[in-house]
Amino acid sequence: MSTPPTVRPRNAAPTCAMWAATTPAGPSRRMRTWVPVGSMRVGAFTLRPYWGGSVPAVVNPLSGADRAWCGGRMTQTVEPATSTASRIPALPGLDATWRLARDGYLFGTRGFRDVDADAFRTRLLGRAVVVARGAEAAHVFGTPDAFSRTGAIPRSVMHLLQDEGSVQQLEGPRHEARKRLMLDLAQEERGGLVVAFREAWPQVAAEHAHRPVPVRQVASLALTRAALAWVGIRTEPADERALCEDFDAMVSRAAAIGPLNWAARLRRRRTEAWAREVVRDLRRQGDRATVAGRLAHHTEDGRLLDESVAAIELLNLLRPTVAVARFIAFAVHALHRHPDWASQIRGGEPAATRWTADEIRRFSPFFPMIGGIATRPIELHGARLAQGQWVMLDLYGTDHSAELWERPDVFNPGRFATASPMTVVAQGVGDPLAAHRCPGEQATADLLVATLELLTQGPEYAVPEQDLRISLRRLPAEPEDRMLVVFGG
Repeated sequence: MSTPPTVRPRNAAPTCAMWAATTPAGPSRRMRTWVPVGSMRVGAFTLRPYWGGSVPAVVNPLSGADRAWCGGRMTQTVEPATSTASRIPALPGLDATWRLARDGYLFGTRGFRDVDADAFRTRLLGRAVVVARGAEAAHVFGTPDAFSRTGAIPRSVMHLLQDEGSVQQLEGPRHEARKRLMLDLAQEERGGLVVAFREAWPQVAAEHAHRPVPVRQVASLALTRAALAWVGIRTEPADERALCEDFDAMVSRAAAIGPLNWAARLRRRRTEAWAREVVRDLRRQGDRATVAGRLAHHTEDGRLLDESVAAIELLNLLRPTVAVARFIAFAVHALHRHPDWASQIRGGEPAATRWTADEIRRFSPFFPMIGGIATRPIELHGARLAQGQWVMLDLYGTDHSAELWERPDVFNPGRFATASPMTVVAQGVGDPLAAHRCPGEQATADLLVATLELLTQGPEYAVPEQDLRISLRRLPAEPEDRMLVVFGG
């Protein structure tokens, strides 16, 4: 009897099917051997596997036994017989780390092209992974409680963007309760954040007038000022600038390796020390009225959050807000390249403004991928993936997939006259509370709308001659000359 096709053709309708397990899979047998941490040479860099000891054992989709790097340990697991991950085509080669370093945001897109499917198996730093894109993958990844983020990204990245004890490192009821808190805080007085940004933008623009300046530098400082005002924290101008630089480094160096990443982590430690002092002051003052005060006095299991954890979560409100500066740089780039849409926004058309904001989020390279560890058996592209499988959803590839978007590589805000902005996965998928969607996504959209109005109706600026190309190999991406502008020019 012939075997049915196991990988959905690109032009087929998404099945959006989930497999309901009726019997639990048996436990994997583990054999652990202590070995030296290995390394891989990619161009001028030496990449070292560094996943930390808390990473769960990974079920191998490539063969009956797998070796997954975990700190200095190599964990060997035996794949349960119920897994059919081998039905997903494998990317040629033993390990694709060098391809990721070479291709950047196009790592997934080129891999899907090579296997002629919307999912492929490979290894990154020796660890087996399934990479997928498209509607079905987004649906599966967005299913509540189907994936855990613990162990899904390198610790060097996690320490810069989240750190130990944050909401993304929790599981079960504690994760749900903390996520609800962070979502409530992110949504609370969201309009106040936008108002504060509208006030900060012309102030910061005036401070940088009459000389070329990267627009991300201006936007980061304006967003830092606005975010601090939104959560109810007052700082001196010098501290404000230092925080701005630290927040920017956390994002800019998250994908870096070696000294650049280490320097950014030192900045992170300095900022966490500042945040702990803020939490202590808020608790001494009894402030429960502000966003920061609510967080400082939040309790779990009848006790206040640990001071360090409260400080980390405070940064998890501030840092993502400042990261919107990268979208703002792409907004300036888009308006410069597409003056027809700038004219419509300048004419006061609300629909054109919102559509352009959504298209900037879809079109621009922001997060390349998100990762998760399957918490139960799942079905993806005709294959059954076992619990413990590492899966990565290609966000950039999904936002540029011809399956979902007509002429996806063309900047066209008009597509959102009929398309839903929820189809954009630049900041994750699924329900913000139960799945892997950024709680601040709506705030990002609102800030971009305000930015487009400020750029077309606020302080005048000029775009000097420069290299406007955007390399998709750089993580995170930005225009080659950093999108220079001259305010008052």
